[in-house]
Amino acid sequence: MTNDKCATRTTQYAILAFVIAFIALWFVPDVVAWLNRGEDEAWARVQQSGVIRFAIDPSYMPFDGLGSEGVFYGIDVDIAQEVARRSGLRAEFVIAGQDSLYDVLAVGQADATISALIVNPTLMGRWQYSTPYFDVGQVSVKLPNSAKTSEVSIAVEFGSDGDAAARHLARRQAGVEVRPFPTANEALQAVSTGQVDEAIIDAISARQLISQTYPQLQIGEYVTHDPLAIAVWGESTQLLTAINRALAEMAEDGATQQMIEAWLVK
Repeated sequence: MTNDKCATRTTQYAILAFVIAFIALWFVPDVVAWLNRGEDEAWARVQQSGVIRFAIDPSYMPFDGLGSEGVFYGIDVDIAQEVARRSGLRAEFVIAGQDSLYDVLAVGQADATISALIVNPTLMGRWQYSTPYFDVGQVSVKLPNSAKTSEVSIAVEFGSDGDAAARHLARRQAGVEVRPFPTANEALQAVSTGQVDEAIIDAISARQLISQTYPQLQIGEYVTHDPLAIAVWGESTQLLTAINRALAEMAEDGATQQMIEAWLVK
């Protein structure tokens, strides 16, 4: 082998070694994180006790309530109990204030939190969220088969998130008139009587008012999104997997939707 060929081969080996070293260094943080990952202590507790302890703030119906005899009820309670049942476990509930629904997971006072929690991207990592089970964002409500026109009048509850969403739409789209009303009920009444073309209100109020008072109206598309999910401590990956598996089954067979609808028509 000539000297030139040897030099070329040596150079190739050096470049290959450099590339391999660079790739190895690139993945070092991930490898270290994997080696130092914390044990899923919540899952270990759940497996040993056969119980998932859900933190809950029982002050927000129809999602979370507490009866005089200490019985929890609401959408979240039903969902939590079904998640536990499908995981071969039993659900228990731990009362937590709104400002401590996440902290109780960090110290192990609860294994998961289900309390009308809107997914907060800024908390991801330290905590983790399940697959969302409901969206409480703002929705459009109209009469069936209402015609689309370039000009539209929108009823809103004054000062609500729907009000903000409609005004944002009006700034971006010509021909949009925002009509504020004192309550969501009056906003829907204006739609039902033809005073306005549609209303923008939150998904919970829309479903409740349509089922109870305005069956002639129908919910259209979501204008904003506020997904609700179950939260766990960031290291509770096995627990999160079990919760997501149960939620997926419940979504597929319609159990979650049935629970939500049952409470929204009460």
